[in-house]
Amino acid sequence: MYQKKSLPTIPKEYDILSLMLKEFFRPFISYKYLLFQLTQREIKARYKQSFIGYAWVLLNPLAQLAVYSFVFSLVFRFPSDVPYPIFLFAALLPWTFFQNSITSATQSLVHNDTLLKKVAFPREIIPYSVVFSKIIDFLVSCVVFIVFLFIYQVPLAYSAWLFIPLFLVHLILTVGISLFLSAANLFYRDIQYLANLLIMLWMYMSPIVYPLSMVPTEYIWLYKLNPMVGIIEGYRSALFGYPFETKIIYWSVAFSILLFTLSFVLFKKLEKVFADIV
Repeated sequence: MYQKKSLPTIPKEYDILSLMLKEFFRPFISYKYLLFQLTQREIKARYKQSFIGYAWVLLNPLAQLAVYSFVFSLVFRFPSDVPYPIFLFAALLPWTFFQNSITSATQSLVHNDTLLKKVAFPREIIPYSVVFSKIIDFLVSCVVFIVFLFIYQVPLAYSAWLFIPLFLVHLILTVGISLFLSAANLFYRDIQYLANLLIMLWMYMSPIVYPLSMVPTEYIWLYKLNPMVGIIEGYRSALFGYPFETKIIYWSVAFSILLFTLSFVLFKKLEKVFADIV
């Protein structure tokens, strides 16, 4: 007698992976209009009733560039193959995006408590909208960076297109940290102050204002565990044609993906009680 063959069972791991992918893409497919509106609101609210408005997007990095360039090119005189303002700007702009995204996203759920209580939607849209609004600031600042390249007559290397995949890694790391801190800050409000302190310390532990070559040899292995080292050095290598140190870049990629995955899973588990906490 013919017996109907049973279909092979799908491993449980595939079900979990499929569910995670579905949850990840849901804000960009089913709630893309809401994401756009929140991002637009974030951009407009930031400079509402300010005297010079969106010019702050340019003035903030330019002011930092002027101060750091004076201190570290005239006083300490750090060695650089390209003009120091260009060397600094290539790292300062992505760091400013990283810093501003995390500090703002950390407080994003608390500042949108009304939405959390009244509207049903994937809660990760809120920190996403903050990070996406900072991307606009970053792109505007990149235009200023290009102007500086013309002023200092520094040509971009042929590898400059690698800036794009490096930025995607940078974005994954930024969003991962933002998801974790925004959820944690909802439970413990002093997280936002701790985040500001750690970001400030993190900057000086990253090769922003000084080259990687100045780190003592005996500590370089520990220093390179910082995922921002691979990203920042990758940016400079891509833009100026420096040799790529692939090991630290691969480490930054692996760390960023793992951190984002863990943060996303934790965020989705905790979002059920967000409305009860605020």
